Amino acid sequence: MSPDDPHLWSHVSVPLLVAVLGVMLGDVVTTGVGLQLGLEEGNPFVAHLLREMGLLGLVFIKAITVLLLVVLSGWTQYSRQTFRLGSLVYLIIGLLVVVSNIIAIATVG
Repeated sequence: MSPDDPHLWSHVSVPLLVAVLGVMLGDVVTTGVGLQLGLEEGNPFVAHLLREMGLLGLVFIKAITVLLLVVLSGWTQYSRQTFRLGSLVYLIIGLLVVVSNIIAIATVG
């Protein structure tokens, strides 16, 4: 399957994908701001990645996550439902992370 294959994207809800990307961007931005203020990353895996690759490492993980969400859900029998469920789970967890980051930033400033 190539990236321009219409079957690769047929199960993807564009509004949900945009929302997931927005939350990912919010996480990257708030993490970057928090690190600049002297806060530490709470996720040990991400903390290691940040030490090795900087914020680009977090962007890399987010890109892999989107790729897996699109590709893996497309391989299931109920690909649209799987994509939607995976996106909603990511949105809930991602929003909690972004809110947590914002609270941590607010307590520093």
